[in-house]
Amino acid sequence: MTNDVTCIARDVLGRMTDGTHLLLLTDYDGTLAPITPDPAAARLPDATRDVLRSLARSPRVHFGVVSGRDVDDLRGLVAVSGAIYAGCYGLDIQGPGMRFVHPEALAQRATLMAIGRELSQQAPAVPGMRVESKQFGVAVHYRQVAPDQVRRVETETARVVDRDGRRLKLFHGLQVIEIQPRAGWTKGDCVLWIREQLRARSDSGLAVVYIGDDWSDEDAFQALLGDGVTIGVGNLIPASRAGHRVADVDAVRRFLTALADGALREGRA
Repeated sequence: MTNDVTCIARDVLGRMTDGTHLLLLTDYDGTLAPITPDPAAARLPDATRDVLRSLARSPRVHFGVVSGRDVDDLRGLVAVSGAIYAGCYGLDIQGPGMRFVHPEALAQRATLMAIGRELSQQAPAVPGMRVESKQFGVAVHYRQVAPDQVRRVETETARVVDRDGRRLKLFHGLQVIEIQPRAGWTKGDCVLWIREQLRARSDSGLAVVYIGDDWSDEDAFQALLGDGVTIGVGNLIPASRAGHRVADVDAVRRFLTALADGALREGRA
């Protein structure tokens, strides 16, 4: 394991030999953009967007973002033409020549919308609680909730979700409770699905890089064990399955810049 972004970029570039293409997938919050108290304020730095656009213009690079956010939200925040956008932890995937929505996500959509409405009505009773309704999920943010009120948020969320016949699951992210369909589908499944779609289109080899900072990204790291370059961001997951670790979003940008510079210099872009 190394935290030297230049060494990691060199490793990736070394895999792009003999016409091999690159599939570069990243999380958004805490990976490309700094985490903010209000998730709606998490903006992608212009310098990061510029280098992503440079990479995405290469015919040998496929860039995508895999996030808990909605696809439309991601597309507006990232704004990289031709990118693959996978929202709701990979339940909804849109990209050039590819489209996927998990059937269980479609089946539970109405239920999730009803839960989002109910929790939104209750949120004003807990200062700082914010409910985000998505296409195929609900996020209950408590980053700005007083510590002695967090348990109340957890209890009320579980009460609303835990009703007979609801095929839903709860899991905790970074100061957020996510409500999702029980689809047996993770970011890891999403990454493998995207990889296979691209492999089916071309005889060229495909090197895969995945970068993330959250518990949900561990599924992608696990899926790519022995068959990709995985990079954990920060130290929130002490026993991460990632093959490498970098400090923060600035280090991610430096890695992407080193990757783009190397690819252009060596004629891989």
